[in-house]
Amino acid sequence: MARVAAAHIAAMQSHRDLDTWQVSRETALTVHQFAERSWTPARSSLFDQVRRAALSVPLNIAEGYASGIGARCRYHLRIAHASAVETSEILEFLKDLGVESEGLIALSKRTQSLTYRLWLKSR
Repeated sequence: MARVAAAHIAAMQSHRDLDTWQVSRETALTVHQFAERSWTPARSSLFDQVRRAALSVPLNIAEGYASGIGARCRYHLRIAHASAVETSEILEFLKDLGVESEGLIALSKRTQSLTYRLWLKSR
């Protein structure tokens, strides 16, 4: 399985060719815009954290891709997935506080699923 993933990654020109990176970047941009629109002083720490978590996903995918095939790449893909989970959890928490984020939660969960599959393929 690792050979299949290695061949797939080697055939790509850039991390930007990965569907997972594209969706995660869209998620990070959307989360950032959402945080700008919805920010309040009382929830500033949540919005700051969700921005960082969402941005961590495409950045770790890029760093993993740049690291080449192997353990270092898998490490960054695992972090990307963990950050996607964190993003979804914070958005769910904000929803529970009454902040409308339903469409964004679905996008974040899609990113979560894609990062998990990419990580599994890298093993």
